Amino acid sequence: MLDVVIIGAGPYGISVAAHAVAHGLSYKLMGFPMDFWRNQMPQNMFIRTPHDLVSFSDPKNKWTIQQYAKETGTKLESPLPRTVFVQYAFWFAEKSGVEFTPEIVEELNFNVDHYAIATSNGQRLQAKNIVIATGIKDFQYMPSIFRGLPRSLVSHTLGHTSFEAFRGKDVIVVGSGQSAWEAAALLYEANANTKLIYRRRAPVYGGNRTQEVVLRGIGNVFYKLPRSLKRKLWQIAAETVPIARFLRPYVEGKVPQINNTSVKHLTIVDEKIQLQLSDGQQITVDHVIVASGFKLDLEKLSFLHHSLKEKIYREEGHAEFPKLNHHFESSIRGLYFAGPLSSHSHGPTFRFILGLNKASSTIVRSIKTT
Repeated sequence: MLDVVIIGAGPYGISVAAHAVAHGLSYKLMGFPMDFWRNQMPQNMFIRTPHDLVSFSDPKNKWTIQQYAKETGTKLESPLPRTVFVQYAFWFAEKSGVEFTPEIVEELNFNVDHYAIATSNGQRLQAKNIVIATGIKDFQYMPSIFRGLPRSLVSHTLGHTSFEAFRGKDVIVVGSGQSAWEAAALLYEANANTKLIYRRRAPVYGGNRTQEVVLRGIGNVFYKLPRSLKRKLWQIAAETVPIARFLRPYVEGKVPQINNTSVKHLTIVDEKIQLQLSDGQQITVDHVIVASGFKLDLEKLSFLHHSLKEKIYREEGHAEFPKLNHHFESSIRGLYFAGPLSSHSHGPTFRFILGLNKASSTIVRSIKTT
């Protein structure tokens, strides 16, 4: 029986595995390595976190992005290209002794005194502990007005790794956040005829190293804060998610923007999509890319057996999140959450890679001592 099975092979899963290796725990790291970053996002864009804050976590803080740059001769700069970040991830895994098991977990259940795992390749595993570190890929959100339409006409930003297919075509990007600006910038570079539509009166740019350091620090104290202060911090985080400043010159003055507007109706006309806007405009284009982000919800984890979901206590007023203790452990003994699904209990830090060290060190230390 394994000490721990880690579900999700992104930054959080890899960091948890690095700590497990260092502590001599038997483990399996399940999932396709860095799949979200390698295969679901455009590679010729950047990481929004400053490059000196993107290091994965190992107990001795040895295999940092700075050490990677030194050993490989890679030049580090902010914003950091995604390709460099992905290359660093595999270098980190190799250096820290992390091994991948590139299989998808199809079912997770609890059986008396252990967890039972079934994989897509027919493998059956048993483990004393589970760490769910699946990131946000399973939680993409598409507003109801765009659902059910052909993907040839309407798509979510997730999964677009290149925009070359839109060269010379008329494309609308709907959204006012980071992913909308990235899509618009890359569509412009691909010579698509692009427009941005969003509800805000104006784009909100922000983010700097100081703010990122503060956000990382909040993750170390959030759990013990008074409930009233937690609510305030969550409200601030929900209302002020700016577009990274480095994207501004890629969009401003290049991509036309229709602000203070929303899409009210969609019609398919001669293999094109016609949009009726709230300001009365009517626009017909070849494609609409919806940058509506992600909505976290524990219920969307299809591999969790329903009987297990029913036993997991939820955050008061936020049933989409598991209620976790200070070790990132759920109400079911040995079931831990790392990354975005831990972010209501432990704070907005854990929606980002800034929370890697706190989460991975805390979880593995808890597993080691139980």
